[in-house]
Amino acid sequence: MEKNKVIFNIYCDESRVENKDSSRMVIGALLLPRRNKPDVVENLKSLQQKYGFSREIKWTKTGRRFIDFYKALIDYFISRPELMYRCIIVDKEKVDYTQYHNDDKELAFFKFYYLMLRQKLIDFKDYYVVLDRKPTRDKNRARALHAYLESHILLHKQECSIKHFQAYGSKENVLLQLVDYLTGIVGSQVNTGNGSGVKREMAEYLLGKLNRSSFLQTSPLSEDKFNCFVWRSNEEEC
Repeated sequence: MEKNKVIFNIYCDESRVENKDSSRMVIGALLLPRRNKPDVVENLKSLQQKYGFSREIKWTKTGRRFIDFYKALIDYFISRPELMYRCIIVDKEKVDYTQYHNDDKELAFFKFYYLMLRQKLIDFKDYYVVLDRKPTRDKNRARALHAYLESHILLHKQECSIKHFQAYGSKENVLLQLVDYLTGIVGSQVNTGNGSGVKREMAEYLLGKLNRSSFLQTSPLSEDKFNCFVWRSNEEEC
């Protein structure tokens, strides 16, 4: 079985975690079969060259000048069925940090990271997990997240394993940049609604491609392409 096991890469990023003017934070993950990584990376870099886009892809830097590139980026994501996205959307104002998280917002953040990722770990699959590097007060947060995911696998999964789990900088990793962009779109839309300007246009463009009106609706677990989990405090407190 090991020889024929499908291996996935998972790239993770977050949006609006510490923004005081945003009530909701988003943690997202981009998944693809590991064997498809070289082809996808080459295609994304070719897309950048085609549109003369030589900078890092970041949602916060979205501007009118490169809107054709951003739309082509979304088109490419939509066109590749092996590229899958999942995110958790958390209303920070409804989290009981005192009762459940020892008054530690960083601890709560990593618990929600765990809730988002665990549903993507499937029997008879292996995973390489890449987190966008994020400064943390406790240096062991990512290590603890890894350990809890391993415990979930041990208790609930068959022939499933995490082969690699580490945080990297996004500057040289175009797949981390892609998940940054998708997560940024979700974070913007669920906080500002229609918003304004080019970011509004990009959010509406992605929603149109997905045939949705908003990201604030939990997707069925069977939805692989763009799966949103809207956390409700009265349903599951972590």
